[in-house]
Amino acid sequence: MRYDVVVIGAGINGVYTTLELLDRGIKKIAIIEENYPGSGGTFRCATGIRASFTSREHVVLMKRSIEKWKELSKRFSFPFIQGGYVWLLSREEHLRNFKEYVRFHHSLGVPTRIVEPDKIKELVPTIKTDGLVAGVHDPIAGKSNPFTALLNVLEYLKKSGVEVRYPEKAEKIIVENREAKSVLTEKERIDAETILVAAGYGSRGILSTCGVDAPINNLPKHAMITEKYREVFKPLLVDWETASYMVQTVSGGFLIGAELEEEYNKPPMNRIEFLYTAVRIWSKYFDWFPSTHIIRYWTGYYVMTPDHHPILGPVKDVEGLYVSTGFSGHGFMIAPAASEAIAEWIVRGKPGIREAENLTIDRFKEGKLIHEIAVFG
Repeated sequence: MRYDVVVIGAGINGVYTTLELLDRGIKKIAIIEENYPGSGGTFRCATGIRASFTSREHVVLMKRSIEKWKELSKRFSFPFIQGGYVWLLSREEHLRNFKEYVRFHHSLGVPTRIVEPDKIKELVPTIKTDGLVAGVHDPIAGKSNPFTALLNVLEYLKKSGVEVRYPEKAEKIIVENREAKSVLTEKERIDAETILVAAGYGSRGILSTCGVDAPINNLPKHAMITEKYREVFKPLLVDWETASYMVQTVSGGFLIGAELEEEYNKPPMNRIEFLYTAVRIWSKYFDWFPSTHIIRYWTGYYVMTPDHHPILGPVKDVEGLYVSTGFSGHGFMIAPAASEAIAEWIVRGKPGIREAENLTIDRFKEGKLIHEIAVFG
């Protein structure tokens, strides 16, 4: 059987791009997943969704993503809670920088604002603000549940005739006369008009089989979750000094990430110092936190590009080959907009959002990298 589109990778971006293609009338689609759907970054993510970034490309795409999250959550019955983000600033130099970022956000229609410590206490009940000079409130940001956000859509795709094949490893992309023709898996050769590689860090290996170099690297990241509580506060919190985050998930537990020095592409390993670091950071803000119980601790990856922006769109040198990877820790939140852009590229030849055109893989050869500062976790 020949497919209209073969998607390699059943994470949030592969699944959501399939949905966008299906909505545009593309029916013969297969998704190939080496492990199980969501097994990469999707089911390990921090659940947050925001547009408060420092590049035009990120802000514009994330604004569209927030609009799409509202639509998709209603359509597929999963939660999207617009509880906002609060960035906690403990240095005057950080405040000066964020005043510039806020002006930039306003120029693109994102209503962030500088808030005083007393306002932070209103937004985040029970927090101690000793040592904070100010905060930044992003009221349109939110959070969702990565499990239902992916699995509810995946179930719809299966019922709509999409073939979801897992576990099945894609081993090679077959190219003839500079045109992508097939995906060779461990089981068989699968022919397709169009091939989308959306396999996280695995994208690097599969793209290399047809001579495409994707400059992505895995950076190990750590996260933990506590026992469940009634709602304490809605926003996702970012301690900018330590690049740590804390969010109360839709199920009630507090999900926390914190920076540890790590090496690219090494196997993920649990490290006891992560727990000490996370508890130390957030205990200074919440008196009750040292008494909570940690339920689970896991490691995952940020699939990083040199400029902390995703690789999206067609590969110029191989007709019919598209890429969606390298989200640098933001793949879950940007998925609805990135998937819409890829689907528009495949169906109409160009994305609906012009800024997406700056994110193709060719920017690395052309030296057109984009700067992003607001990366944490």
